[in-house]
Amino acid sequence: MISLEEFPVLEHDVTLKKALDIMTKNHIGVACFVDASKHLVGVLTDGDLRRLILTKQNPLPALLVSHALDFGNSNPTTVKATELLSSAREIMDSKRIWDLPVVDDSGELVGLLHRHNVA
Repeated sequence: MISLEEFPVLEHDVTLKKALDIMTKNHIGVACFVDASKHLVGVLTDGDLRRLILTKQNPLPALLVSHALDFGNSNPTTVKATELLSSAREIMDSKRIWDLPVVDDSGELVGLLHRHNVA
């Protein structure tokens, strides 16, 4: 599991520009968004960004000052920290996703599984 310090964990109201800057700095195509209690409230991926560019007709500067989570998934698929790795792999396979946030029983983000780590 990738620790919280190794991938972007952002406040839920950051701008798209800030999220992109941090994702680029961390060399990872995903950012997780949390509320003040550190509960996971959404995920933004490189795929979300591709879809944004292809579907939105707004000028790029207007998009960059928008909330990043507006373009992500506010109901992401997750796995509990107590689940077996094989269960996480099944979820990733069936949903065709590369990154899977790991949460505790209260929904607090505790880490991230990446496809290369569970293959």
